[in-house]
Amino acid sequence: MTSTSTSVILPTFTTSSAFTSPPHRPSRMDKHLDKGLEGNVLWEELDLTANTPSLMSQIIPKSSLDISTIEKITYTTGAPIFVDQKWKFEKNTSWGVRKAKKLKQVQDDTEMEVLKTYDEASSSASVAPNTSFESRGSPQCYPTSPARKRRPRVHTRDSKWSLLFNTIYTSMRISYLSCSERSPIFPFEPEYLEHLHREWSPEFCPAPISDTTNDQRPGLVLLDSDVQPQSWAHVLTCVNIQQSDLGTSHGTILFKGIITKGYLMMREQPWRRFVVLFSLAANRLRAHYMDRSGLIITRPILITANPTRLIDMLNTMSLGNSKVYGMDPTMHMCNESCKNMQCEVGDQAIGWIEDKQRRKLLIISILWRSQGLFSRGTICYRVRDKDGVEYALKDCWVDEAKKDHEEKVLEIVRGIPNVVTLIAAWDVEYEGESDSTLRIRNRHGKFSPGFRCKYHRRMLLTPYFVVAHKAMIGRNVLHGDLSPNNLIIHEGRGFFIDFDHAQIIAQGSTSVRSNGTGTVPYMSIRLLYAITAIARDKGLGNMMVEQTASDDLESLFYIFIEFVTSFDGPKGSRTDPKKADRWGEVMEGMGAAAAPYKSGLVLVPRRDNELMNRTTTYFGGVRDLVQAWRYRLLDADADQTRDGVTHEEIEEILNAWLDHDAIDEPRPLEEVPPAHH
Repeated sequence: MTSTSTSVILPTFTTSSAFTSPPHRPSRMDKHLDKGLEGNVLWEELDLTANTPSLMSQIIPKSSLDISTIEKITYTTGAPIFVDQKWKFEKNTSWGVRKAKKLKQVQDDTEMEVLKTYDEASSSASVAPNTSFESRGSPQCYPTSPARKRRPRVHTRDSKWSLLFNTIYTSMRISYLSCSERSPIFPFEPEYLEHLHREWSPEFCPAPISDTTNDQRPGLVLLDSDVQPQSWAHVLTCVNIQQSDLGTSHGTILFKGIITKGYLMMREQPWRRFVVLFSLAANRLRAHYMDRSGLIITRPILITANPTRLIDMLNTMSLGNSKVYGMDPTMHMCNESCKNMQCEVGDQAIGWIEDKQRRKLLIISILWRSQGLFSRGTICYRVRDKDGVEYALKDCWVDEAKKDHEEKVLEIVRGIPNVVTLIAAWDVEYEGESDSTLRIRNRHGKFSPGFRCKYHRRMLLTPYFVVAHKAMIGRNVLHGDLSPNNLIIHEGRGFFIDFDHAQIIAQGSTSVRSNGTGTVPYMSIRLLYAITAIARDKGLGNMMVEQTASDDLESLFYIFIEFVTSFDGPKGSRTDPKKADRWGEVMEGMGAAAAPYKSGLVLVPRRDNELMNRTTTYFGGVRDLVQAWRYRLLDADADQTRDGVTHEEIEEILNAWLDHDAIDEPRPLEEVPPAHH
């Protein structure tokens, strides 16, 4: 649903044949992130006066801890973790099974005593000074938690920091369990203490987290210990550690690496309000806060001179409520840790989300999620109410200027078949107020140059294409951003969704003036050429183009092509590993080259069968329809006296195919004869 603005068209590359493999993914991601960062970064060291409060104080509340408390925390050997304004590392971070078993009994006895004290509502909040515990690198640390598989330990700088962090965590958690609410030592909202088991893990330091688009070593990651980490979806936060200072250079490897990791976390966990990561460069601690409006990098804190602030960060992240690292309290996505809790969802759903009346709807599945950096963070859920009625729920962050735009458009098109019907729309509230990206920035009073306030919105929609599009045009609504992400299939029927970029056609007109927003792989050839020319002559800031219903109809053709050339079975099956990449994947990074690429497939002589022959065997029955639709686009392009292809022309070829050539559904793969090339 999130469109790719044509203002982010990337440098071109050439290709000699259709459906070639896309360019190198990491390079394309780097360009995408660089573009997204322009005007959206606030460096407190550079952009704020020295007396302006730092965002760090809001993310990480200051506690009443003092150095004497820190000096009492020791490793299992009895060695202190902090001496003479220096953090001390344990020289031997590997412990044998015999020693671990011995420590297990000590810890069991100690924690059971603390839990007993906690159950009796003790108000004590002091750190036990003479108790030391094994690092969370050992499964014996919490014997009640199921041990998860771990990568072989590598003794590096990161593993030493991990041992330090987990030694602090273990000691502070024992004290924390004796507190029933906030205290001067723990000045943050508490989590469910009996279920709280987190860990600072170095297991992805030597090897990256598996990801199809980018291989990143996240540094130390904070995880729920009950969860077997397999992707960025499981990372709560991470700390990047290096010896040299980050400074304020956007070009440093550390800076770009942190941005990429933040993007990957937001992409895999789009339900988060924000993500916050940390860098520890030359003993200088910085927070990197990312939400849908940009990035804020806090002033550095020297952790040797201010050791309590490092403890505050570790305590807040590992002991605090999940809201501290951006989880939305109005919804919940289940993971393995729910098995050890009284989760109300059970096995019937993957989570829950609140509706306008704060009633909980079960999340049955995720229909679609966006992948932009500072985008709308759109995610669509299939949800079910207590009566068993199912809906689609759209959750997104909308520019303040267009806060109610989609809601108004959906009212205009209400009642059109195959267009979703709006049931309710509302602002998501956080702590009693409409949630927006302005909340946390109000403390600064200054914003990055490209800052745009975005409000957190939800819409509940009924799950109740050329004909529907024609009806929308009849009501003077042009969708303007058709792509596979803006269509859903429910019970065998297709529905138009996502009207964020829809425009109202003025009476007496057949087009709208557009700023070029769209999804490049599915935009019409005419629009792509026009945008490229305007960008070259005037710059993207002055870009305005005429957009018509014909452009939408051509987008529908490319959506159709992606399906019939990419999938060779039901439910998105792609059984041939040698098959070329999907249409959208191929053109995602082409930029200005997308227009000539499409022209070489569509606007070629009628005898050319290249596009038709790309149809998979499973969809072999639609080969003639592909060619017939292409002919209509070719004829419309050749006739300069008309405004492009019409709904009536496309309806004609669809009806002709249905009447003469169509079968009720694609035949089973084994019954379809091979296509002739």
